[in-house]
Amino acid sequence: MVMHRSKSAAVQIRAVLGQDSRQAPAASPGFTLVELIMIIVLISIISVSIMPKFISTSSFSLVGGAAMVAADIRYAQELAMGTHQAKTITFTTNDTYYTVDARTVNLPPKVTISSGATFTFNSLGEPTTGGGSSVEIQAGSSTKTITVESYTGRVSSS
Repeated sequence: MVMHRSKSAAVQIRAVLGQDSRQAPAASPGFTLVELIMIIVLISIISVSIMPKFISTSSFSLVGGAAMVAADIRYAQELAMGTHQAKTITFTTNDTYYTVDARTVNLPPKVTISSGATFTFNSLGEPTTGGGSSVEIQAGSSTKTITVESYTGRVSSS
C-alpha cells in the first residue's frame, strides 16, 4: 500500500525538523570576493614599500655597472674604427666615474673603480694601450672584472 502525502504535510515535517526550504540560508561567516581582493592589494602595497629595506641593491648596481663599463669600452673601440682616429677610455682607481673620449660617465650608485686602467684603441679597433689588462669595479664586498684582450680588443666581464 502506497501512502500519499500532501505538499503541506511535507512542509510541516521539514519545519519540525528544521529544514524549511522556504527560509533564506543563514549568513556564512566567510569573506566576500571583494574583501579578499582588497586584502591582497593591501598586502601587495605594503610588501612593495618595505621590500627595498630588506634587499641589498648593491649587487644589482654592480652587475649594471659592469655591463655599462664593458659597453663603453666597446663604444670607444667602435668609435676609433668609425672615425679612423685613436680613442681613449680612462678609469681612475677609487673614482665613481670614468672618461670616454673626454666625456665623463658616472657609475651607478654605490659602485666604485677598485683597479683603474687606460685603454686606447687605434683605427682597426686594436688596443694600443692597456691591451691585456683589466678594470675592476666594486660595490660593497663584491667585485666585477672587465678585461680587454691584447690583440683582438675583445671585451669580457667576469
